[in-house]
Amino acid sequence: MVMKPIDLTGGKSVYCFNQQQLDGAFALYKEASPSGDRIRAEVARLEAECSRNEQAAIAFVLIDHLNKTSEF
Repeated sequence: MVMKPIDLTGGKSVYCFNQQQLDGAFALYKEASPSGDRIRAEVARLEAECSRNEQAAIAFVLIDHLNKTSEF
């Protein structure tokens, strides 16, 4: 009996991030500013209070909401 291979990729790609976007996000995260402070505090809170799966779900939902309400 031949077994069908299991797809490990998780399915088709939905969102694409480029290096500039990622660099900008980390720059804001590290910035000594009220925005940087809020981002660091929220990340720390989410990491302390939410499981890895919950954190991932929050990230995907936020990205989806931003994508659907884009100002661009």
